[in-house]
Amino acid sequence: MNFVKYTEPDFEHYYALVSNMEVMKQITEREIPEQEARTQFESMLDYNLSSACGHYRVSGEDGAGVAYAKLIPDEADPTRAEIGYMILPEHWGKGQGTSIASRLIIQAQAAGIGVLYAVIDPSNVASRQILTRQNFVSTWTGDYDGLPGEILELNLQMKR
Repeated sequence: MNFVKYTEPDFEHYYALVSNMEVMKQITEREIPEQEARTQFESMLDYNLSSACGHYRVSGEDGAGVAYAKLIPDEADPTRAEIGYMILPEHWGKGQGTSIASRLIIQAQAAGIGVLYAVIDPSNVASRQILTRQNFVSTWTGDYDGLPGEILELNLQMKR
């Protein structure tokens, strides 16, 4: 599995994820229209240029896009960072989420991040399972930007 920061030619891969209702139903509960996706993608590219962390295209050994991953430090507290991932449905149930989470944890440790967190839909059993296998613990459940949300956290100092 290859992690490479998104670049301009990767828009179609990103759009294939965010325009897929199966992928988005437990993230935004809606597909992202192309213009909105382009705006988000441009913002991600700008972020990638200015940070050691960022937004990644995850591809298989054949180079085909499999997933999106992110590792984004908090602006207010750079010792904390959010991880996230979206996986194309044809790659669900194949260990990709676990591999992505493991890779993001290693990357966060190398960047000196102390606490990781992920925001999931409380009904997303697969994501919860991926994260709890990595020793994330649920710290909050409630309304998150108008959608059901749950925050799971991992203290990286305790993981070493």
